[in-house]
Amino acid sequence: MSPATAQPARVLPESVGLDEFTARAEADPLPLAGRYQLVAAARVLLEELYVHLPLKRAMHATDPVQRLRLLERRLPPLGELQFHAELADVFKGLHDLHTVYQLPDPYRGHVAALGFLVERYTDPDGTPHHIVSKIDPALVHAGFDAGAELESWNGVPIERAIERNAAAQAGSNPDARLARGLESLTLRPLRTGPPPDEHWVLLSYRTRAGRRRETRVPWRVRAADQYAGRAQDPVPTLATSLAIDAGNETTRQIKRSLFAPPGARHSAARALRSVVAYRTLRLRGGAYGYLRVFSFNVSSARLFAEQVARIVARAPAGGLIVDIRGNPGGHVPAAESALQVLSENPVVPVSFSLSTTRTALALARSNPGLRAWTSSIRAAVETGELYSQAFPLTDPVVITAGLPRYVGPKVLITDALSYSAADIFAAGFQDNGLGPVLGTALRTGAGGANVWTHELLRVWLPELLGDLPRGAGFRVALRRATRARGNVDVPLEDLGVQADELHRLTKRDITGSNHDLLAAATALFA
Repeated sequence: MSPATAQPARVLPESVGLDEFTARAEADPLPLAGRYQLVAAARVLLEELYVHLPLKRAMHATDPVQRLRLLERRLPPLGELQFHAELADVFKGLHDLHTVYQLPDPYRGHVAALGFLVERYTDPDGTPHHIVSKIDPALVHAGFDAGAELESWNGVPIERAIERNAAAQAGSNPDARLARGLESLTLRPLRTGPPPDEHWVLLSYRTRAGRRRETRVPWRVRAADQYAGRAQDPVPTLATSLAIDAGNETTRQIKRSLFAPPGARHSAARALRSVVAYRTLRLRGGAYGYLRVFSFNVSSARLFAEQVARIVARAPAGGLIVDIRGNPGGHVPAAESALQVLSENPVVPVSFSLSTTRTALALARSNPGLRAWTSSIRAAVETGELYSQAFPLTDPVVITAGLPRYVGPKVLITDALSYSAADIFAAGFQDNGLGPVLGTALRTGAGGANVWTHELLRVWLPELLGDLPRGAGFRVALRRATRARGNVDVPLEDLGVQADELHRLTKRDITGSNHDLLAAATALFA
């Protein structure tokens, strides 16, 4: 049986071809002086301010500082995209999605997309399947639609193609790498990595009717967020309380613009309606609330807490399911204040500590918000401690003063893409005993830090950090997060939050609105 070949009638709307985009970028390459400037800035950040450097050297057997020294020696002959790929790869070797190199214009705010999403489920015997779960209507043709099952990718069996893609991702554990390998099949933020090498993909798939077919889908480039007609990063650059995977937040915006309901699709990137959704479920003879938190990337912790409080005030008393799958993080005070709204008792938040380098001491002395960390960093000269004393960023009880609390039973759903502030939320949920954690993967994405940008650090360390060329940037894990109560001082980075119960996604979950997953969650209320 020879597969039929078909081409989509149209391409992804509001996009440009990958070949056109890369040609435009390569037509005006970054000068050699700018490359040296970027490598020098990267060395300062990693040697002097990156809080996880000792952990990463031990856990992943990597030496990013030496890699930067070698890259500096090899700069002149490298091509434009080769340089960006080499520098991005140094950071990728850290397996830390907080600490990244951000490519200059025109990559800022853009995502390479194929226009459909792929999700994975397994049979009871462990056999994996990969289903097109969402697709832009412009690409639907010849049975290539939601529900089609992929069999090969550019001639490689789909399972092997995902394994190869996962190995190139920066997830800190196998589940996280697999999840990101699956997502990056069809979505790749260009701010944190160079464009795909291939300009299209050749897919072999089986339609819902069981027919085998092939199609070729081109990579297209879309803007994730725009301001005054220019593509922008959807994550702020001067916020001091962020814990977020900026790359995954960027791809979330593309998914939202393509696949979300119209009300959320056209709202602003950080609007409350674009980050939370609620509905009442009727399962197993009972009524339960279902709160989906897509992101904590909001502008105000108090306003976010008020929104969550309004939602849970109308939730049934029988139980509330909180789902943070795919949440890339965001504003730490927002995550912890939402946690407080779900608890009748004061929650103990995670704590944060700095590295004990001379530059970290200079930063703590110059920034009033970091003064509490100064004395323990200064004392490290004698104590030899790698990390400063740990303090919480905020008091969630103060932020949520006067707001109603949900006191009914709760279950939290997580996955391997729950990252950063979502890790922090899951850790607080578990450590404060709010209820069981049901994971579609054994652990969350394991991002445990407060992230600062190079642009923000320049404000307080102007003599050490200079301007970067053409809008290039860096994000760095500045303060590491450690857990509370029974897990006091346990770091979140690389460990994440282990689920109390594990549920592997089924076909009915992917094609039937998470039917089996929600049933498993409501069973935990018993």
